[in-house]
Amino acid sequence: GRYLQAMSEEPTKGKPVPDAEAAVARAKFKITVEHSDMTEEMQEQLKEMVLDAFVKHTVFKDLATSVKQAFDDKYPPPDNKATSGVYHCVVGSNFAVSVTHETHYACHLKCNNVSILLFRSKDSPFD
Repeated sequence: GRYLQAMSEEPTKGKPVPDAEAAVARAKFKITVEHSDMTEEMQEQLKEMVLDAFVKHTVFKDLATSVKQAFDDKYPPPDNKATSGVYHCVVGSNFAVSVTHETHYACHLKCNNVSILLFRSKDSPFD
């Protein structure tokens, strides 16, 4: 999107951002839930993770990786096996997608004009 291209290409490189600066940076982003079958708690966690990602990254693939890894860390499969379900994240300003996901583990949000789709699906043990 236009806004993301105008932002600095440099992420914060792991340096802590003072609270006031972080609040100002986060205030630039408006998140709306387009569709969700996640719990309210998971949606709120996802919104926070998306805000963190948008403050740190400008490249869509980096945004997707950041959100996916954060959610995998926060909500890992109960037995830590991919066959029990891992998260997938799609980020972009123009895409169509058809996916199969686990019930209660999918959310489509928008951050400004960028769509974020996060869902969990079980990897097939037959691959």
